Amino acid sequence: MILNGRLNSYDSCDIIKKMKKTTKTKIGDKLVNITIDLLEYFYNVGGNTFDATISKQKAREIFYGNYYQTHTEVPFAKWLYRLRDQGYITYTPGSDSFEFTLKTKMKLIDKIGNIAVESIYYHFVSFDIPEKFSKARNAFRRALKALGFKRIQDSFWVINKDVYSFVQEIAFELKVEKYIVNIISAQSDIDGVLNKMFIN
Repeated sequence: MILNGRLNSYDSCDIIKKMKKTTKTKIGDKLVNITIDLLEYFYNVGGNTFDATISKQKAREIFYGNYYQTHTEVPFAKWLYRLRDQGYITYTPGSDSFEFTLKTKMKLIDKIGNIAVESIYYHFVSFDIPEKFSKARNAFRRALKALGFKRIQDSFWVINKDVYSFVQEIAFELKVEKYIVNIISAQSDIDGVLNKMFIN
């Protein structure tokens, strides 16, 4: 068990070694990353929202009730502790639930984009990130693309889904929020172009 933030009865180095050995396993014909696969499962159960949370009890039931537990030697409590230590989830001592961090959401960003709710409005993102922040700029551009944004011009992108909060979260994480402008609009001068982009 975990006492005062420390691992009891298991040496933390042993746990890390076991997790490294069992992080990936072949299930059927597919090589599955157990951690990301299970995080996605938890995220779906948590409500498929950007603020998704899940109870520890429900997560435990999923862990022991599915194939995941059979492919790792690490007990659920230790595995959950490692997820928090690696920055995938956050919870406070004594809490009955945990939340997913931006790190998890970025790992699942394409899936989040697929499940995001379509909106009657278009969400435009314009950015002018200086060259000295080129790595952050490229990361932001990749995130927009993974979410499902479509490029109108190099630094002008659009989507027809409600992802405003997530885009803001990404921008703040990359420390480029002051170089980004979000526009939510029901109509524009390029509606014909947008309809061709998003309406089949």
